Amino acid sequence: MVRLAGRRSAARLALGVLALAACASARGQGVSHVVRPGENLYRISRYYGVPVPDVVRANGVRDVTNLTVGQRLWIPGALRGSASEALRPPEGLSPGGEERLEAERQANLRFQWPLRGQLGSRFGWRDGRRHEGIDLRADPGSTVRAAEAGRVIHSGRGLGAYGNVVIVKHAGRYSSVYAHNRRNLVGVGEFVERGHPIAEVGETGNASGPHCHFEIRRDRRALDPLALLP
Repeated sequence: MVRLAGRRSAARLALGVLALAACASARGQGVSHVVRPGENLYRISRYYGVPVPDVVRANGVRDVTNLTVGQRLWIPGALRGSASEALRPPEGLSPGGEERLEAERQANLRFQWPLRGQLGSRFGWRDGRRHEGIDLRADPGSTVRAAEAGRVIHSGRGLGAYGNVVIVKHAGRYSSVYAHNRRNLVGVGEFVERGHPIAEVGETGNASGPHCHFEIRRDRRALDPLALLP
């Protein structure tokens, strides 16, 4: 009986090893990474040399901006072993530089300033409300240009305090917003190149003076435009 039980235990152990091997084979070569404080998918993908979309697909990530500390990610085709400490931004690279590199890497986007003007208001909290872009003061009628190539998905009013506004959808999940225009120069459905004239500076909507309210969004989340502009 003891000998038979021993054989059964050995068989079960062998089956377990085979199952683990089959599972590893199905997933392919890769490493497991535990998310640490301050990390994001861009840093993780850069460290392992694996594109963000590959990591997203391998782990069924729904919100790429909401990783949880302690979350375990499978990195398929990793070019190096698991990190032993928290991944930091590349040396000499500011947080803004990281945002620019991510936009360039994920969608080949290189945003430029929509016009030459004075920076009036920055991104962030202002008078108890979140200001989701930057304000660029300029003379009325000054030309507002597309910050990147894309397709116009809104041109006109109907967005409340924004007044007369143009929204351009770019590659990937990015879009840009140009508000308070005196006149729009493009219509919905038009494709524009980076630097193409799309509007004239005005003060329509809730504006205290002539300026362009400029936003860059990834999905529906507003980003600090200064982090993506050169």
